[in-house]
Amino acid sequence: MKWLIIIVMAKAQPIQIPILEFETRNECVRYVNDPLNSDRLAIEVIRVAGFDDEIIQVACLPEANNIIEREFKS
Repeated sequence: MKWLIIIVMAKAQPIQIPILEFETRNECVRYVNDPLNSDRLAIEVIRVAGFDDEIIQVACLPEANNIIEREFKS
């Protein structure tokens, strides 16, 4: 099972960080918690939501969960 980084923001719809997939939840959590990766995560958030949105949650979810498409399908 693949694990993905999902970022939930106050105004923008949740986003998945592209390209970053992990084999285990622990790998994903370690990546998110490592300060050396903060630049990459920040760049992805700014790319999608700009500078003016508040991050509410960063989560590692299984790819099969598909929460973004299920809850926010247009």
